[in-house]
Amino acid sequence: MHGIWRTRSARGALALVLATGLAACGSSSKDSSGGDLSGSIQVFMASSLNPAFTAFAEKFQDLHPGTEITLNSGSSTTLAEQIQEGADADVYASADTKNMDNLQEADLVTAEPIVFAKNQMEIAVESGNPKDVKTLEDLEDKDLIVVLCVSEAPCGKYADQLIEQNDLTITPKSREIDVATTLAKVASGDADGALVYVTDVKDADDEVDGVTIPTDQNVVATYPIAPLKDSGNAALAQAWVDYVTAPAQEQRLQDEFGFLPAS
Repeated sequence: MHGIWRTRSARGALALVLATGLAACGSSSKDSSGGDLSGSIQVFMASSLNPAFTAFAEKFQDLHPGTEITLNSGSSTTLAEQIQEGADADVYASADTKNMDNLQEADLVTAEPIVFAKNQMEIAVESGNPKDVKTLEDLEDKDLIVVLCVSEAPCGKYADQLIEQNDLTITPKSREIDVATTLAKVASGDADGALVYVTDVKDADDEVDGVTIPTDQNVVATYPIAPLKDSGNAALAQAWVDYVTAPAQEQRLQDEFGFLPAS
């Protein structure tokens, strides 16, 4: 049944055992059941996870020689649709619960999804903030070029939610396919501002600046992950999910990449 989500804290004892086991075995290629891990998997993931999962994949492959984690990032909605159409994917990590629910309803997920991180929105502006954007209300200025994600993508859904709940009138010049292309418009100077995730502004470093949105005006994005039913390497897919959702990686998501705790 969809809509029921496990968090890392709900399975903390097991996750701690797994994390301890990984540390103890060093470069072992054994999975948690004692079998050998080998081969490759395709991980379909929200664009906002790209920096973190790239770092995680490098470490995981070091721990498990003979494995290969291939990352495919994009709009959570587009990726979920591709999976439903038969795309070759082994694990799915979304920036919202709706798209994961859709895969559960289609009987394409083998295990109960785990919420492993959360995120918030931030205003991305050109480096140096030349338009002096300070608040969400400033984005209502018709002289500003504002871009948003398409409303079908989680980043667009959250942007629309922000606009509605704060009673704003913002007319975007364009709506982009995912958060990466939305942020790129600001970084290139083609837009003055955008509503994206805090983590994306952090990863962009000096390419853009961020304007914080107060908590009482903001929304929270929830990130679930699950192995997929049609995976050609179920053991490796599950091992990857176990690794990503272990306490060490949850802490790293917060400390290095700017995500919020899963619970």
